[in-house]
Amino acid sequence: MNIAIILNGISRKKKLFYKDIFPALQKEFTVTVFETQYAGHATELAGEAVQNKFETIIAAGGDGTLNQVLNGLLTAGTEKLPVLGLIPLGSGNDFAGAVGLTNRADHLIGLLKQNKPHPTDVGIVSCRDFDGKEKQHYFINVCSLGMGPATVRQMEKAPAWMGAHLRYLTSIIKTFFTHKPEQVELKTQNWNWRGAIRVLAVANGKSFGNRIYLAPDARQDDGMFNLFVAPDVPLFRFLLFLQTLKRSKKIADPQIHYHVADKIEVYTSERVTIEAEGELIGYLPAEIKMLKHRVHFLY
Repeated sequence: MNIAIILNGISRKKKLFYKDIFPALQKEFTVTVFETQYAGHATELAGEAVQNKFETIIAAGGDGTLNQVLNGLLTAGTEKLPVLGLIPLGSGNDFAGAVGLTNRADHLIGLLKQNKPHPTDVGIVSCRDFDGKEKQHYFINVCSLGMGPATVRQMEKAPAWMGAHLRYLTSIIKTFFTHKPEQVELKTQNWNWRGAIRVLAVANGKSFGNRIYLAPDARQDDGMFNLFVAPDVPLFRFLLFLQTLKRSKKIADPQIHYHVADKIEVYTSERVTIEAEGELIGYLPAEIKMLKHRVHFLY
């Protein structure tokens, strides 16, 4: 088996990878490591790995690295795709948690030897980029509007020396007190909703933002998104809701909406941003569609 590993070059767990994981893999397989050097590099490296006929491509990093590798695979211009894998080395690792992956070398070696990847769903967002041009972006875990993009913007302003975990913590606190709910209208095949949102999430995975379980019932192979809509509720009440979500429990409140759909359209008269896996991808209006079993994922 010819394996490419695309490693997040600034991961704080890079030493763990080179000390424990990489040597164990080298004993069993032919493995080439490509280390990212700048923002967006993982997408380029994944595309090159597809063109170079690697049978398996493994993202080594967090949800953001996985998202970049996914986009590199699906925009490489080939029908036959390599198997996709993940070594969770991020701070949140939400998709890894959803499918039961660890960063133990023996766990990954076992999966590679079994070589039974799962057909896995992928979402695609069609929206406008920040220059107003049409754009498409793939995601495998969650895309969101409201506090999600606002938190990403705060993180981009935070100094790098704080590290990913502290940057996220301080950013979500700032967002909690400064974010103003945005007016949107969403449509699915059987449900329409209009109002101001604190969070609107379209989930293929169970959680985002370091184990905030917006979609505890989500499955990655059923061809459906799980929708979560939190409207303009008072801040203190919303904080209580977050505690429920962290416990992987659904919120029993008539203002909170849970739905399933394989296609969502979202509109607004405002300038509302959409993000996927911690990356700002563009502005509304957006169409979000499910691509059932688009990739084969090793878990």
